[in-house]
Amino acid sequence: MLSSLGGRRTCLLLVVSLLFPLLTVEAIQSPLGGVFGVSRGRKGVSPAMPPILMEAPKPQLLNADSNPTLRYPVSVDENSSISCGWFDVTRTGVSYTVVKSGKAGKPSSGAKFMPAGEAHFLAAPAAAASSEEFQASFNEIKGIRIEKTVLLINTPQKKVTLIYLPQYQWGSVEKARQFEAAASQNMAGTMAIQNAMQNFENVLAEVRPPAPPPVEVSLHAEPPTVEKGRPVTLVWNSSNATSLDLEPGVGQVAAAGGMSLVPQDSTNYTLTAAGPAGKKAASILVTVTQPTVPLPTIVLTEPSAGEGQTVAVASSPLTIRGVVMDTSGIPVVTVNGKSVTMRPTSAQAAQFSSDPLDLQPGENKFEVTAVNNAHGQAKVTFIAHLTPSAPQAQPTAPGNSKGLGKAEILSLLQGDVPSARVAELVKERGIKFVPTPDDLKDIRSVGGGDDLIDAINQAPAAARN
Repeated sequence: MLSSLGGRRTCLLLVVSLLFPLLTVEAIQSPLGGVFGVSRGRKGVSPAMPPILMEAPKPQLLNADSNPTLRYPVSVDENSSISCGWFDVTRTGVSYTVVKSGKAGKPSSGAKFMPAGEAHFLAAPAAAASSEEFQASFNEIKGIRIEKTVLLINTPQKKVTLIYLPQYQWGSVEKARQFEAAASQNMAGTMAIQNAMQNFENVLAEVRPPAPPPVEVSLHAEPPTVEKGRPVTLVWNSSNATSLDLEPGVGQVAAAGGMSLVPQDSTNYTLTAAGPAGKKAASILVTVTQPTVPLPTIVLTEPSAGEGQTVAVASSPLTIRGVVMDTSGIPVVTVNGKSVTMRPTSAQAAQFSSDPLDLQPGENKFEVTAVNNAHGQAKVTFIAHLTPSAPQAQPTAPGNSKGLGKAEILSLLQGDVPSARVAELVKERGIKFVPTPDDLKDIRSVGGGDDLIDAINQAPAAARN
């Protein structure tokens, strides 16, 4: 009769618990006339039952990434031998590992347990009874049900009786009556274990920590193409990163920022950001080009020769003259490697003349070189062909190999050679073109004065051939 009454009491308590999930036994004992508040025996009144836990506990999550496992602290009653340990639920099955074992009515052997409220996870001691441990796949399990506040699991090897039992209570459950009391008190936890076995993915989703936000990173170069020796600015930004590494040659940098670099060659910069969600990299190619060096301008006036030309010379020695111009200043001029005499006409132009140079009959090669401050170099290479006159021959009408062309006159004026000096050259050497009104207009537009125009117009007619 007492057994029947106890069973009805348990069932009624479970119904009330489900209908009023926020109520404890103490809260309902008065309306129920003390049925669940106290129990009277031959030796007096026993204390009231501990409050029932109505909130389903959450399991510990192990191996969240590779093989997620939901771990619950439990107590197992097997043939009157009550043990405590870990009950693990995975996608494929369950396993039970004993941490504290013993028989009903006898002190249990095993490790010392932590008091309530403290978290401490213990490994199964070597002395644990191996017969109490088990594992089974869900394909092997024939049935899972809750009966009278305990969870019954039918495996091929045994029928397991299991309840949820917080770790701090392990040392207090060693007898059958303590097992039954703990089962009633921890009914919510036992139901949670059943739910984990039947709805593993849902429970896993509730306890799995949210995935960290993805790492983001960006890298830009301003400008992406530079001349060698000039700086480039790298600008970057990131989110959800704990460290950033900029290579080559920089190392750790802040989460966002910028820096100025002077790459000597084209370089691919890579910024690698690392965070809880992994790594992500961003790259930018900075192209380095060779600088464009301005070149000097050389105009030869004596002899009037251009690059690669051959000029006829009737006498020796020969003095080479001309004008050199450059926007960065007056260049250094040499003729066949020897310095010449320089006469600046402005900050960017100068007239030059070499020492008299002895000629051999036939071809004589000359190289006129100008080098500016930016190491830009210009050359004019020409050949002076010496043909000595025969002594007995009568002189013929002189040719006009020294005559100035229109382009040479314009170059001299543009090189800041005074109009008066150009007029003198025209009078000395003549011209080798027939000036038109448009030619004279062009010469005036670059600084030619009346003296130069008159000298051009009065140049000997023979010199115009």
